Amino acid sequence: MTAPAQPRSFPTPGDLARRKPTTPVPAATKTSRPQPDTRSKARAARRAAREAAAPYVPARLSAEESIAPGKLTRDEHFRKFWVFAVRRSSLPSSSRLIAHDLVWRAGHANGRISPNMRPDREYLALATGLTAAQVDVAVNTLTSRGWITHRPITTGPRTGGHQWVLTIPAAALEDVRAFITSRTNHGYAH
Repeated sequence: MTAPAQPRSFPTPGDLARRKPTTPVPAATKTSRPQPDTRSKARAARRAAREAAAPYVPARLSAEESIAPGKLTRDEHFRKFWVFAVRRSSLPSSSRLIAHDLVWRAGHANGRISPNMRPDREYLALATGLTAAQVDVAVNTLTSRGWITHRPITTGPRTGGHQWVLTIPAAALEDVRAFITSRTNHGYAH
């Protein structure tokens, strides 16, 4: 048996939903669509100009120029281009695996690996599941093909040591530029 409902002194959420509004709601006025800011318009204009431009033609490079470090433009992000270049390269799978591991230890804008962050071969072997010998071969392959360079440290407590710098060989960079510009969405969707 249920007790008769007693009036409550405080409203419940159900009571609030049934209440009539105490203030009049203004009549719907004609609202204009929000206009994009000028930055979005400029970005859209640049995108339209890129899409209307002629397709990118990779530069012809000699053998020495092919493994020399490529120069990124101001609009190109190092980490994005490194990942694309490694995926599209003809590197052995163990070298690609090491390259993908190293890029996350490097600076995202310049590819430099701090001496504090440079892993030894046993740590890379543990992180990737490769043997220490496979890591050595992979690092040597990356170095000989121009993906890793060694920069001498000239200041600070580690003077005389070497810093690893990840670089994108010029030939691989040209390939990535051609690949990205050939796609309608500029390489962002997979």
